Amino acid sequence: MQRYRPIYFFITITIILHLFAAKSYARVFLTAPIVKCEMLNHFPHDDRAFTQGFLYYEGMFYESTGKHGRSSIRKTELETGLLRNEVRLARKLFGEGICAWKDKIYQLTWQAGKCFVYDAGSLARREVFKYKGQGWGLTTDGQFIFQSNGSSILTLRDPYDFARIKKLQIMDGKTKVYKLNELEYINGLIYCNIWKEDRIAVIDPADAMVKQWIDISSLRPLAGDKAEAANGIAWDAGGKRLYVTGKFWNKIFEIKLPAIEQSNSAK
Repeated sequence: MQRYRPIYFFITITIILHLFAAKSYARVFLTAPIVKCEMLNHFPHDDRAFTQGFLYYEGMFYESTGKHGRSSIRKTELETGLLRNEVRLARKLFGEGICAWKDKIYQLTWQAGKCFVYDAGSLARREVFKYKGQGWGLTTDGQFIFQSNGSSILTLRDPYDFARIKKLQIMDGKTKVYKLNELEYINGLIYCNIWKEDRIAVIDPADAMVKQWIDISSLRPLAGDKAEAANGIAWDAGGKRLYVTGKFWNKIFEIKLPAIEQSNSAK
């Protein structure tokens, strides 16, 4: 068997180089332009919060936090970060993305297959919907709900019963975009955190294509020593203000909403 070892070694090296080349090939075909974020302001944020879902609604921040035994849905003041209301989840549940629809707040759970529906004012639980697979991010265009599950797929759902309508395969050029996480619907586009990356994908749900990337890596060093991945996008439609935060960040940042550039392939 000794004479076969060089062959096995050669095959192993070939496979590793092939995988590396495949990843490099994928990077070449990322066509959407990248823009740097512009910070306008910042506000306090609880650096004990493992942020999973984030939104601005009726003058307040709503946030879903994760971790078993620490998951909750909470409502806080913008300027002070003061906690106004909080509902904790059972210890076995792991909170995930949220969205607001018709004075109700929808909250996903990671692996339990449950979507909780709360009254937006009191946070009293009104309904529970079931779904298959993992729950990561949520947002709505006012008519439908969009859900991520950490893959390259967004699922379109009916807000009345959470039934699946269709799936969207998210692409940047010819490349699938994986690790889709927290979501926010802004002016006809879906803004999406990418898990473990300090960038936001701007997706057009009409064709499921990434139109632009927003680089927010400059913010994490300003968010405290405990700051982990960026994960939290909130849009104040009335005030035209965009907010971002992350897991264990000690700040919420207001950033300028960038103009959508056209990729080279679209020119």
